[in-house]
Parts: sequence; structure tokens; C-alpha cells
Amino acid sequence: MRTGADRSAELLEVFRLRSEERLRKECTHEVAAAHDAAPLGPHDDRTQRVLRALRSLPVSGKHIIFSEGPDGPWRVSKIALGMPGNLLLTEQSFGNYEDAMRYIFTARAATLQQN
Repeated sequence: MRTGADRSAELLEVFRLRSEERLRKECTHEVAAAHDAAPLGPHDDRTQRVLRALRSLPVSGKHIIFSEGPDGPWRVSKIALGMPGNLLLTEQSFGNYEDAMRYIFTARAATLQQN
């Protein structure tokens, strides 16, 4: 027997799929170029919407920036639930925080396009 909770779960999944599809369409080369030009902002409305959506993706598997010191270098990490510290350090390292942000944007956008 189907319950109200089942219907709510179905609607939530439909909403999630439609939101991801809309985000894929909005994640254009123009948005990537705007982010590359100014990773810290300010950003136009479309770029800000894409960034907000990418930042709100599920935590598990998300790429993040890890600082090895007060002024860098900046390492790209991946959240890996179940690993010690729930963090998996990758080989990518940057001397500039904005370059690390550019890499993270590209990685998150690529993950979005693969799904």
C-alpha cells in the first residue's frame, strides 16, 4: 500500500532530477568564463545561481579546498565518508587560493555533467 511518505519521496526525487537538469543547462561556458575571471566574485545572477547550486550538492564525494598552512599551499580534497577524518587529499596543490577555486568549480561542474 502506497503511503503519503512514499508520495512525498517520489515528488522529492522528481524535484531533484528536474533541478539537476536545469542546473546542467545553466552551467554554460559563459558561466565558467565568468567564474574563471573572478572566482571570489562579484558574479552575475546566473553564475551566482549555478555556484549556489553546486555548493549545495550532496556532501559525500564533494571536492573541497584544504589549506596546509595559513597562506597555503591549497590542496584539493574530496569528502569521503568513512575515511579517517572523512577527507581524502588529492595530488592537486595550488599556491594561489583562486586557482584552487577554479579547479574546484571545474571538478564540480564535470561531476554534475556526468550524472
